[in-house]
Amino acid sequence: MDFRSLGIALFSIFLGATGQFLFRVGMVQYGRVTVQNIWRQLLGIIFTPAIFAGFFCFGISSILWLVVISKWELSYAYPMVALGYVLAIFYGAFFLHEGVNFPKLLGSCLILIGISILGLFGQNRNF
Repeated sequence: MDFRSLGIALFSIFLGATGQFLFRVGMVQYGRVTVQNIWRQLLGIIFTPAIFAGFFCFGISSILWLVVISKWELSYAYPMVALGYVLAIFYGAFFLHEGVNFPKLLGSCLILIGISILGLFGQNRNF
């Protein structure tokens, strides 16, 4: 296992989930938008500080992800992005006071099990 690439992958995923969290924080600050008026408000939305920071996180995440997929098969690397869903539930629960219910917990556990299976058997390995 290439632990350096794993660390880069995990940091990239963390930054992606953090970007989503910051998008949500920024939109709570900015307010609701509709499809009809988003184009008129786009610059105001983008320059909302939390949203701008979210785009920065996504940019760094994307650059780091290029390093990962240059070394790993896409079918191995990309499912790890699902860890971002688990992080999003954590962010929502602890920082935004969103509810956590059984389907969210079960889904998170299934994601972690699936990623574990891929980690053990997914990259150029056969049963």
